Amino acid sequence: YPIKERLFMRKVVLTLAIITLILVPVAATNSFALGLNLGTNTGLGVQYQMNDFDVVGNVGYGLLNGFISVDAAASYKVADFSINKARFDVTAGVGGYVGIPLDSDSKLSLAVIVPVGLKYSLANKDWPLDFYLRFSPGVQVLDEVKFFWGANVAALWRFN
Repeated sequence: YPIKERLFMRKVVLTLAIITLILVPVAATNSFALGLNLGTNTGLGVQYQMNDFDVVGNVGYGLLNGFISVDAAASYKVADFSINKARFDVTAGVGGYVGIPLDSDSKLSLAVIVPVGLKYSLANKDWPLDFYLRFSPGVQVLDEVKFFWGANVAALWRFN
């Protein structure tokens, strides 16, 4: 790889490390959840929940476009259901996506997203895990206007 690309990648990795170092102490002292996110944006997932409302953010690598991907959304629990004794929340919300290209030939990507998802929280104080599955259709508004979508599955450790 050319020196310019290696320097850019080092800056990206350093930025992600700094974000992680900031988020971990904040998550440990508030009602946050922190974990891994797998999907079109694979990386670090963060969630802050307030009753039926939550804010979710993800920072990682965009598997479809090779960008550093950042998305955040505010969601509301619109319904819930149970399977046996397991309770699932159905959420819907609105948010945004930013794709930062790793090569100089690509352009910045920006989209408005409408995430819809399922969330399951383990009712176990020793293992306070939240799991979610989200599909996020939307409209890309930068570099060009077109349909956008993302999908993620995550496991997050809840700090209460």
